[in-house]
Amino acid sequence: MAKVMKISHWSESLVVDVKLNLGLVNEDTPGLSRVLVNLWKWSRGVMELEKNGVTVSFNNSWDQLTVSIKTHRGNSTLLKGLWDALTKIDLSLLGRAINEASTQVNVAREDTTARAMAEALRGLMPDSPYGNHPEVLLGVDLSRIKPEDVRKALDNLAYYSVTVVGGDVDIGGSPANPKWPSVKGYGDGEVNVKLSGKVQNTIAVAYPADSIYGRVFNYMAFNTLLGGMGLISRLYMEIRVKRGLAYYAFSTYVPLGGVGFLVALAGTREKHVNEVKELILKTTESMSTVTDHDVEMIKGNQRGRLTVRTESPEGLAQMYSIIPLYGLPEDYYERYINFLSNLKVSDIVGLTHGLEHHYIAVAGS
Repeated sequence: MAKVMKISHWSESLVVDVKLNLGLVNEDTPGLSRVLVNLWKWSRGVMELEKNGVTVSFNNSWDQLTVSIKTHRGNSTLLKGLWDALTKIDLSLLGRAINEASTQVNVAREDTTARAMAEALRGLMPDSPYGNHPEVLLGVDLSRIKPEDVRKALDNLAYYSVTVVGGDVDIGGSPANPKWPSVKGYGDGEVNVKLSGKVQNTIAVAYPADSIYGRVFNYMAFNTLLGGMGLISRLYMEIRVKRGLAYYAFSTYVPLGGVGFLVALAGTREKHVNEVKELILKTTESMSTVTDHDVEMIKGNQRGRLTVRTESPEGLAQMYSIIPLYGLPEDYYERYINFLSNLKVSDIVGLTHGLEHHYIAVAGS
């Protein structure tokens, strides 16, 4: 059920996070949201909001398209015009919007990190819309988007959730109940993608993980130690610090409505690709052994990050927006803090048994 969540904050800012029903997995025309974002940026309504001190930004993702708004609390009445700004656009600019979106996608496809991750996800989930990447859009030709596709999307435009920090606002619009597609199977294998003019290669290894409704806290702790803790995470220590083989090495865990996935990445020169690839796999396997010291590092890292994120209204809105979006308990983060307080070695090591599937992608020279 679509929900509105309101959070108080000490600053004079008003921040609104709106999740629209135009994510990669739920848009009728693949890539349409990328084009719509440009049409919105150039619309009279959004430009008027910007002229009056309202900052509006857009972010494409798998489950939703996010509209982020920031302004002074005194401007709250201006946001009543947001829905008109989103639904009234100039379709004469469609060709220009398609060209701009196509350029953005082509740039992402030539980025070794984005391309490797996209290829790894496509190999891991070949028969699911989650197996594409919202920035890279493999196999999508945006030039096929027609005016009637845009009109249909705007006619059906609705929000999954609205999160408001620092005030009260009515943005208008209609709510919608989200439906997330399930993933029926996972692939294993490897692909190498050659990109001209690149010195660096990025290796991405994608593993299936739990969705937002599963063992999210466990996977967050797992990812923190594996590659999400910066300079002291295992991937960084093993690949860069101890051996000097990579420009970067990290991992990310993405829990979504219909699936979750864990991706380990490292950037290196061509001559080190095979060695770094094996190190990623071995380091991930090493997560079957975790010490009490590791557990304490995870606790400190995650508590610190939560504190930093909640200091700004933007961080607070972004963090809490998943609660109304996915229908999570309102004390979700209190539960996470409690989980960290009681975190045990067994909460982490047990996840390694679920990593039997993986797909490797190498993008670069």
